[in-house]
Amino acid sequence: MAPRDTHGGFARRAKLLLRYLAHLTAIGIVDPDELVGLLVVLVECASNATTTSASSSSAGAEDASVGGRALSRAGRLLASLVLSVVPYVTRGVGRRRDDVRQRLTEIVDAIDGGVVGRGSGYESEYDPGTGATSVLLGGESDDASPPGIVMGGADDEGEEEEDVDDDDNEEGDDDGGGDRPAPCADTLQDLLRTVRKLIASCPSSSATRFALLDDAPWRALMMEVPTEGGDDMDEERHRPVERTRMRYQGEPLSLDLIGGDECRCRSIPYLLSIDDRGEGDENVEIRCGSLDGIVFGRLAIFDAPLNPDEDGDGEDEEGGKVEEVNQNHESYVNTFSLIDRFFLSDAVRDVLLCHRPMVSEAGADRNTAKEVAEQVWAVSHLFKSPPPLSGAAGMKGDESALSQNSSQAASRGIEYGIIETLLSLVVQATPTNSSTPSASPLHSHLYISRIILELTKLQPSLVPQAIVLAVSGMFNDFVPSLTPSARENLGNWFGFHLVNTGYQWPRAYWDHWAPYASCVATAASCGRNSRGEFIKVALHSMASMSSEGALSVVKECLPPGNALVRSVLLSNRESEEEEMSSMERDLTNRIWNMAEDPESIRCYLISDEVSESHHSSVSVNNADNSMHHKSVWWRTRLAARALFHPVQREKLRMTRATQYAWKEQQSRTGEGGGDIAIDGIMDEDVDETEDLLADLSDAIPRFKPVILAALARDADAYDSISSGKLDDDELLLAGEVSILEELGNIIPYWDLTMANALIECLTKCRIVSGVAVAKWALAGDIDTHWWKFVSLAFRNSIFDACSSFHAAKTDLGGGIGMIVDDCQRDEDPAESAAVRLGEALKSTVPLLKFVIERACQVLAACSTDKKVPLACADVADGMKHLLHALIFHFHSLLVLAPSSSGGTSGVLTATNVQKGFASMDADGKKLALFCQRALGSCKGEQGKVLLQGLSLALEKLF
Repeated sequence: MAPRDTHGGFARRAKLLLRYLAHLTAIGIVDPDELVGLLVVLVECASNATTTSASSSSAGAEDASVGGRALSRAGRLLASLVLSVVPYVTRGVGRRRDDVRQRLTEIVDAIDGGVVGRGSGYESEYDPGTGATSVLLGGESDDASPPGIVMGGADDEGEEEEDVDDDDNEEGDDDGGGDRPAPCADTLQDLLRTVRKLIASCPSSSATRFALLDDAPWRALMMEVPTEGGDDMDEERHRPVERTRMRYQGEPLSLDLIGGDECRCRSIPYLLSIDDRGEGDENVEIRCGSLDGIVFGRLAIFDAPLNPDEDGDGEDEEGGKVEEVNQNHESYVNTFSLIDRFFLSDAVRDVLLCHRPMVSEAGADRNTAKEVAEQVWAVSHLFKSPPPLSGAAGMKGDESALSQNSSQAASRGIEYGIIETLLSLVVQATPTNSSTPSASPLHSHLYISRIILELTKLQPSLVPQAIVLAVSGMFNDFVPSLTPSARENLGNWFGFHLVNTGYQWPRAYWDHWAPYASCVATAASCGRNSRGEFIKVALHSMASMSSEGALSVVKECLPPGNALVRSVLLSNRESEEEEMSSMERDLTNRIWNMAEDPESIRCYLISDEVSESHHSSVSVNNADNSMHHKSVWWRTRLAARALFHPVQREKLRMTRATQYAWKEQQSRTGEGGGDIAIDGIMDEDVDETEDLLADLSDAIPRFKPVILAALARDADAYDSISSGKLDDDELLLAGEVSILEELGNIIPYWDLTMANALIECLTKCRIVSGVAVAKWALAGDIDTHWWKFVSLAFRNSIFDACSSFHAAKTDLGGGIGMIVDDCQRDEDPAESAAVRLGEALKSTVPLLKFVIERACQVLAACSTDKKVPLACADVADGMKHLLHALIFHFHSLLVLAPSSSGGTSGVLTATNVQKGFASMDADGKKLALFCQRALGSCKGEQGKVLLQGLSLALEKLF
């Protein structure tokens, strides 16, 4: 059973197939008892899978644990398929509606009590704070107050948001299932709530305006039936005919899913036969690796629908205020119920998946982004006109005219629901530059961003207004509660959208947002601010998409003289320019201008002449004689700065150009000039054919001996003056971290692509180790991107281990390799795969344990009770993404490793990888002990919540 043959495509096709069977039932081709019986079987399978999964998890065996998680996901998948077809069954069973409704109610109760609902112990992957893929934190971020803005109302805003969610849940909690409202963190829970509401309202169709549930095109099919008459041939020819609705007259079809002796389906009999111990057919294995593309997080951006019992017309009594509001937004809030919004979002997701762009086998493009956007907008035709509002909230003015056009009235305000759905997909997309592919097409950040862009072009009078209100609402209400990766996704989309729409954004927003970014730039005094981080990501995203970098943002996007230029684009890190020493200038000239031989440069760098020159010109202040002090690795840092000089030169050139542009704008607006030096800003000649990344990728392996010689000489110098015995590995690790620190200081903050590429090149050349990358990424000021660098380190470690294994097999000794013909080999593929897995685990498990231990130290230091420090949120959210990335790297490099025949070997499975981690005391429960030990020293409630969430993620993923 494989639910992701094409990233959620199987589940989507299965859902449409069940819907088709529901339509056949309405026509009479399929008997209602057959369809309901099929649903009962699927629910029984889902319940068995969920129950067996819980038993397997408590058993503790690794293979049982892996199988148990697969069964749990399979149960949720089957439950989602059943729930998705129930609304279509309730509307098309004719006179037997009451009987079928009762049986469907029992089906939903079984799912609620055994798979998804409160009685089943269901834990959503999107639960705020604790979910492995959550997009919301367990509380608001501990934001610093921007200059001139008092943020005392943050708690009130959070409480108001919770009230809105509670209202949403209470509307769906009318099933007598207790006083507490049902949680609704993901689309599966939302589907359960929607189906309950629909069944409760049956047979009335007033609960929803979604027209597809009542769509019955076959009712328009007519047939001509001759009337009664004599037997005379002439009379029969001229006999009048009667037009009547076409009906199916044959025997109803039987739905035999199992297939008897044919055994056309093996998974359903297996799920029906398993018991609490998970025992069933040994020849059947349920594989359900993920529900990505099937279940999504739920994020309600706009207000909840009004309560029908409340008038909500107080504004009209004051006179004229109704005319001042956005009528389309009001129409969406007032006329689209929670059920309507669910069906709207589900239809949009179906369209995005079914019409996703692709390239055919012949090389032809299918379904461009523009065509997908047109299909998304066509969803607006799937809703019926809303009933007229009563009282003062009824139609007036242009609303009365609009009522004459039922099509416009039905779709009025729908752009807000579409944008709400698309932005909720944006925030839970796979982060960019993460070295892992999108989990499904709907998790592709670029795909969703392009659809929003095409919708803006398709409906320029509607969609831009919805985007402005959505971004404004998320900035004010959601950004402090978003996880760092969700906030980064939102900022990257915003930057992408502005670049491709000519930077069209109201100036008032930039002026209002500027103070929030100021405290980000002055972290020493004001700390960090989540809203400021969102602005910073957006501006850096725009800079990364232009060859001019930040200069294009200053000239084309931000208003003249806006403070965001100094606080974000010209922050201290970006504009700091130190005078190069004569030694660094000489070394840079030897590497980049004179093209000197690396060996001669190596000899020069480790010579006593350079040492004497350095000690005579620099005073060292390392009182505690720490190996991590900058002065210990002065030679290594000097070589790194010289090697990365082209990046530093280009960064300073663009910084000066940005300063000049900002200065020129200030002079035009009559504002003060500040203290920016502009002499000789644009005098430098630029080689337009220069490719910095390509040049550095070639230079790093070429000058590797220079870096390593400098590293060894600095380590020897420190060893000679230190007291006591030193750990050589720790000493060299400190030197490797110093190389990464210099790289981090040189590369522009917004150029994450350059940073990833150079770090990967350093690790592949074995200049720095994976542990050094992790130690550097988790030291000092931890930011959102730290886990992406560590993910690269994991991938390179696994790849190097596999490469070393293959190299050792073909080495005859003495460094001489040979090619052995495949037919002459006598090796066991399973044994080779096991050895390859063991080598990969030896290189990654120590790194994994170091990262988890360091992350627990950071989280345990959290002392806040109500709000989440941004650094802790970065660590907790990054760890969840890192664990998913590590599993993907093992799967892609080992489980799906190419075999000698050109395909995949198929020898290793996820269970083998799981057992491998367990053999090295790195299974989920053992790794979770790091979190449990850290809980004892953690004094803040939020720190404990984050540690518990990380512990839960470790137990679920490993």
